[in-house]
Amino acid sequence: MIEKLLKSQLILLFVISVVVSIAYYYADILPDNYFTISSGTKSFNNIVYYLTTLGVFIEYFTGIWVLLTFVVYAIVYSLILSKRNKTLDIFIPVTLSIMTISFCGSFFNGHIGKGLIFLIFKFTPQILSPLSLIAFGLINIYLIFDKNFLLLLLKSFKFIVSYRKKMTSSVEIKREVINVNPKKIQFYPNKIRRNFLNNITNFLRGNRKINIEVNEAIQQQSLDVGEMTDNVVEPAKLILMNENKNENEKSEIKKISLDNDKKYYQIVKTIGTAKDKSKNNSPDEKYFEEIIDRIEEKLNEFKIEGQVINILKGPVVDTFELELGAGVKVSKITSSSEDLSMALYGAPIRIVYPMRGKTTVGIEVPRNPREIIYLDELLTSKDFQKTKFDLPLAIGKDAFGESFVVDLAAMPHMLVAGSTGSGKSVFINSLLVSLLIKKSPDQMKLILIDPKQLELSLYSELPHLLLPVVTEAKTASLALQWAVKEMDRRYSIMKEFQVRNLKGFNDKLKNATPEMLSKISKYYDITNGQVVFDLASIVIIVDEFADLILTKAGKEIESNICRLAGKARAAGIHMVVATQRPSVDVITGLIKSNFPTRVSFRVTTSIDSRTILNAIGAEKLLGKGDMLYKSGVETIRVHSSFVDEDEIEALTSKLSQIKPDFCIDAIDFIKNGGENSNQDPYAYGSHISNKETIGDDTLFEEAVSVVMEYRAASASMLQRRLKIGYNRAANLIDQLEEKGIIGPAQGSKPRKVIGGSEQSV
Repeated sequence: MIEKLLKSQLILLFVISVVVSIAYYYADILPDNYFTISSGTKSFNNIVYYLTTLGVFIEYFTGIWVLLTFVVYAIVYSLILSKRNKTLDIFIPVTLSIMTISFCGSFFNGHIGKGLIFLIFKFTPQILSPLSLIAFGLINIYLIFDKNFLLLLLKSFKFIVSYRKKMTSSVEIKREVINVNPKKIQFYPNKIRRNFLNNITNFLRGNRKINIEVNEAIQQQSLDVGEMTDNVVEPAKLILMNENKNENEKSEIKKISLDNDKKYYQIVKTIGTAKDKSKNNSPDEKYFEEIIDRIEEKLNEFKIEGQVINILKGPVVDTFELELGAGVKVSKITSSSEDLSMALYGAPIRIVYPMRGKTTVGIEVPRNPREIIYLDELLTSKDFQKTKFDLPLAIGKDAFGESFVVDLAAMPHMLVAGSTGSGKSVFINSLLVSLLIKKSPDQMKLILIDPKQLELSLYSELPHLLLPVVTEAKTASLALQWAVKEMDRRYSIMKEFQVRNLKGFNDKLKNATPEMLSKISKYYDITNGQVVFDLASIVIIVDEFADLILTKAGKEIESNICRLAGKARAAGIHMVVATQRPSVDVITGLIKSNFPTRVSFRVTTSIDSRTILNAIGAEKLLGKGDMLYKSGVETIRVHSSFVDEDEIEALTSKLSQIKPDFCIDAIDFIKNGGENSNQDPYAYGSHISNKETIGDDTLFEEAVSVVMEYRAASASMLQRRLKIGYNRAANLIDQLEEKGIIGPAQGSKPRKVIGGSEQSV
């Protein structure tokens, strides 16, 4: 309705503009027959008289300014109004006309009709024209640009305020510098006095970036230099400098400004510009009508009253909204899903109920041919470009074709599962590229664990990496153990700053005083000369979790992952764990309880679907990026975006221009085999006795005592009594048999206990 009104307004302005332009151009030769036309006129040219008089009449009370209004409105309509649907847009022609009249009335009176000029200046004062020009100009800008107008005003206001503060502060500093007492400087050490005089000289020469070193011994004294630093220095990052020139000299805190993000974002532009991304044509109406007829015919065969009332078209599946008749249960539709699939030539359909905000049942039918969703289409979308998420992920598009962008920091962890060829690896690549496009190495760090040694090898030269890409299970266990240690360190730092999360810490750090920095300096390594106080987000991506959990270090890996998943959110550490084996021995209950956000691609059985999503449906997905996204209790069907390896290589080759800055502490931690001796006795899982870590002699002695006490020997009994796994218990049974304590196996009969007592052994 609004679109029709806007078009009719545009056509009306066009007609009036044509009439006014003709009347204005032929104003000298057109006769004004207004007073001569009457019902008694019998001339052949009566119609011409009426038309010419009407044209002159319209031009008399309007003017050539209508043409300017039409041109401006046509441009605004074609560029902005035609692409949205807002009720306030219908008032734009009116406000635009008033603004144009005010403009012409203030500067070009000849472009307004004489009748309109007479009416304006008779009933309104002349000063009203420029005032109305300003007022309606602002109204038009607000109506056309909406929220962007408010942002523009806010930025302009901030710029004016900051500029005034800057000018005021510079005047005050110059006054303080001019009035400074040179004798007062003599009481301070030579180093501070020399730096202070150099800063004064640089400032008077026009260099306003002053770096002032504040010694702890001088912080207790009232010095005017501190006020200068508060007004001039804008610390983007805080760095601790330790000059080991004298053992008795304390470390000094120095604020300097670094800006590596600009260089990074100049390298990262976009991807996929060279690839030909031709989309498939959408099916015609006959395609949808045939599907509707087959659905309704099959329901009539089972005497189920229902009618398809709407079609929600998507890139991969089309959702047919089915309105059920009175008294029809939803269970009848779900139980008939296999029959509906057969009616649609075996297409794997999915029943969606209830649909959000509707009273209908959705039937998702695969589209033929399906549309390919390219990642760069999402990266250039408004949802991704204007997002305020901390860690935005361009996952793909939902079943209705809308861009699906989520925040990893809000999840705060993601569990991904899917069989071979379902699109899991491409999905991981899309997540990584999304993060790389938005976050610089100073804002985000990565730990990549790839047991296959192939999937994540493309990212081995990224500047975001804390460690080289991890490929071994033991190294992965130590890397996760270091992440737990880093989490505890960050909590200690945030406790000193009295903040609750990473964002609050970094915000408070911008205005931190030297006293505040000295409190947390003990948590940083200052032996290398400088340390960045800012804490970046850490994203840990584990590809093929099953290969790690089934190794000897599996329990340690699971324990560390569960601890990170339970506590690491506030510390800014987030995980994405992927596996192609969603079985109960891999995705345990402890893992599921700590990963509220789960993504399931196509799996082989409904049991695997229940394991990952606690519901069936993933076994009916189409594959190649088709997935179910579950966050909390809501499950959404999403189609993953596609990114080619050539595009990834082009991106990583650009980013490799920035050398990776590995974490020395993490590398040393892994080389030293971890810090088991310093492990927290109250850490996660410490209440569970892990007997497999005990030495062979101690465990064997306990097995002997159990066998002698109960006069029976079996692997299951040792599992229960010693709380160990089956493989370890079976090995102990073999050792007991070799030592002659128990007899050999006798089929279904229990083994005989030969040893007389524990002391004899």
